[in-house]
Amino acid sequence: MLVTAVTSSGLAAGAAGVGPSEAAPGAGPSVAADQAVAGSPGTHSTVFERGADGYHTFRIPAVVEAADGTLLAFAEGRVDNPSDDGDIDLVLKRSADGGRSWGPLQVVADDGPNKWGNPVPIVDEATGRIILNTTRTGGDVTGADVRCGRADAEQTRRSFIQYSDDHGTTWSEPEEITADVRPDDWRHFVGGPGHGIQLAEGEHAGRLVIPGNHGAAPPPDSGRECSDGTDAGGHALYSDDGGATWHLGAVDRPGDGVLVPNESAAVERADGTIYFSARDQGTSPGQRLDTTSADGGASFAGPYDPVTGVVTSKVQGSLLRLAAGGGVQDRILLATPGHATARENLTLWSSFDGGDTWRPSLQVYDGPSGYSDLADLGGQPGNRVVGVLFENGERFHDESALPYHHRISFARVPERQLGRPGRPQLTTPDVSGHGNDGHLSGDPERIDGVTGSGLALEGDYIELPLNDELAFGAGTFTAAAWFRTEYRGSQAIMWAHSTGSEPKWWIRLEPGQDRIRTLIDTDQDDRFLVATGDLADGEWHHVAITRDDDGLAFYLDGELADSSGPVPGSVSAEARTGLRIGARVDGINNPLIGSVDEVWLFDQALTADEVATLVADNDAPQGPAVAHLPLERLYR
Repeated sequence: MLVTAVTSSGLAAGAAGVGPSEAAPGAGPSVAADQAVAGSPGTHSTVFERGADGYHTFRIPAVVEAADGTLLAFAEGRVDNPSDDGDIDLVLKRSADGGRSWGPLQVVADDGPNKWGNPVPIVDEATGRIILNTTRTGGDVTGADVRCGRADAEQTRRSFIQYSDDHGTTWSEPEEITADVRPDDWRHFVGGPGHGIQLAEGEHAGRLVIPGNHGAAPPPDSGRECSDGTDAGGHALYSDDGGATWHLGAVDRPGDGVLVPNESAAVERADGTIYFSARDQGTSPGQRLDTTSADGGASFAGPYDPVTGVVTSKVQGSLLRLAAGGGVQDRILLATPGHATARENLTLWSSFDGGDTWRPSLQVYDGPSGYSDLADLGGQPGNRVVGVLFENGERFHDESALPYHHRISFARVPERQLGRPGRPQLTTPDVSGHGNDGHLSGDPERIDGVTGSGLALEGDYIELPLNDELAFGAGTFTAAAWFRTEYRGSQAIMWAHSTGSEPKWWIRLEPGQDRIRTLIDTDQDDRFLVATGDLADGEWHHVAITRDDDGLAFYLDGELADSSGPVPGSVSAEARTGLRIGARVDGINNPLIGSVDEVWLFDQALTADEVATLVADNDAPQGPAVAHLPLERLYR
């Protein structure tokens, strides 16, 4: 199979990277070398791509460097669809040139229609053996079946170990360790995903550690059949004999449903303690949790606590330590998407104090991106190369599957780029005088608008900040914009704050139903308003929603289309993010494939006459506008 380099300009700003590579001896047929993308912080190559090698989708990456320098990139090969359940194999590709090119796909574990997932590889530095932990689940079993106790002992989550003594060329048969490490009352039970670690310092040097998460059965007196966040926790497994036997070590289960440790990673700190970082499936502000262990993972030094200084969504993250030396500080890297509600903009965060504080260091990818894993590719301190294996995809696609499922890529990031300023974000100014500028994601095209210039979007979007002026709460407001499209899919015109059960408001075009709808969803009630017609006709249309104490009004092309009585409550309570034009706030989903112009936000409800004047003359009453994006000017 020929693996070609990613040709989109997805990688964020930085310096050009490593030059052309040679073929990968010992890693199968030669494949296309990676390329230095203009303005990127290194070089990158496609490792797994949707639709290749008989698999619909590849997800859940993990990477390690073998003792001979071969890189091993693991993933779940999902046979039929991108779902987390069903027929899923554990697959591998190997690189003998530092990730510049990759050999053919190897199937490491395949159990017919059943699932092998959550790869956690570890290299034993003493022997060179590669130990791989995976989780097997029945192919007709869902996550809900596991949590609710409907999956039997054969089909529920079960933990296995495999190993390779030839740098990943061949693998042993899976050997089950479930009975040794999973308590009888636990249901959900997985490792990682992402690489595990071998301790190098202190009395536990040589120990192998696998971070993980679990969900126990509900207490007998709970009245619940299904596990929920109060039953979830983090844990660690460890082995002191090179992976021959395994033990359950540290366990933390917060039990309040507020902090819910989920997918986790671990790294050994300079003092020999272990730092654990976990996705928070609960409600912490930063959506990440951490804790430490001072006894080699046998116990946690304290409960999982919220992490501050990191902005990310509910998603897996990966860790790597770059040890101090040559005047370079000790650094721990955390890789996660860099947005509060969307799996986008994969970012490397740095901590120089063992995980106590964090700062952004480099955006690796500008666009849809998800799970990741990290590897140290060697070099002298200050001049090392960090390998980043990560899910990503295109901004616009004609498939229903999520965009960060398109491929798994490998980036070579020079250490010297960490912390350097990246390319400034493209911005369009707010001319209302309130400074609520719109930040553009992607590469929108300038076009002739309704008045002056507008922007053509195709997976690109405009984002306004979350602040007191634009979080309208329980108060009055108006939101208005022009749009134009011929695309027949559902498209977000404006979307604020959330896509889940939290408060939000949005305006969405739904050509399949010949309508455009708005939703006002508060912490007390919700209401839909609808305007009908074929609006994907290639013509400019104006849409506006107003809210005040008397109710809601929805306008199309300056005419009242629908209205309702008042809706109590806040549209922005506990909001994590602001407002997008042209996409939902959870990512490049329901994108506007068309054009937009003259975006207005007011902190009062315009009257019908004022809306008509806005449409006819692009003129608004003095005072209430808190943002006006005419889209005439773009700058960095």
